[in-house]
Amino acid sequence: MSPIKHVVIAAAGLGSRLGHGLPKCLVEIDGMTLIERQLELFADVPDVRIVVGYMEHAVMEAVNRLHRNVIFVRNPDFRSTTTQDSYALGAAGLEGPCVFLDADIIFEEESLAQFMDSAQAGEITIGVTAAKTDDAVYARVEAVHGAPLQVVGFTRDEPGPYEWANIVCAPADTFHRGRGPVFETLSDHLPAMAQTVVSYEIDTEQDLLRAKEYLRSIA
Repeated sequence: MSPIKHVVIAAAGLGSRLGHGLPKCLVEIDGMTLIERQLELFADVPDVRIVVGYMEHAVMEAVNRLHRNVIFVRNPDFRSTTTQDSYALGAAGLEGPCVFLDADIIFEEESLAQFMDSAQAGEITIGVTAAKTDDAVYARVEAVHGAPLQVVGFTRDEPGPYEWANIVCAPADTFHRGRGPVFETLSDHLPAMAQTVVSYEIDTEQDLLRAKEYLRSIA
């Protein structure tokens, strides 16, 4: 059983940068949608919540076909709100640590398991990954005197070896509506523990090609 009891997946966005005309979580690679791949990885988490908006019924139908016991949370303002709004809606009423993530990410199973294990201590744990996406938010990390890796800042303008992986374990009440991007709110809680993950976020067609190449490499 996972040490984390709550997971909130933001799947409300338009996916306009990718341009496939459907929510990114429904993009298929080798016959599996991105949301299907994520739900397999969180199979032992008792409370998984998916925040839906754009084409919400298509997302709900796709998830229900997987026979997973998930909770759907609607974000009717998905066209004018951010991922942080979806996180806040999804975690409403929860207590304790919660893993928040975007629905457009492929994770390597072992590294995600390590992230989940490292997050159980109850402190904010921020996922970072090797920088590679087209529109990265870079994470500045430090390890001082043998201490665990920490995130000490975020930037869009100064490329570095790591980018924010769009996954974080934090208290359920960390995020709020109307506050802008998630990483800006996390900036108020730095330094925070960093955990490296092997992940591929898909925002653009080039990101999708990289994800496909990665999956082929491990097949």
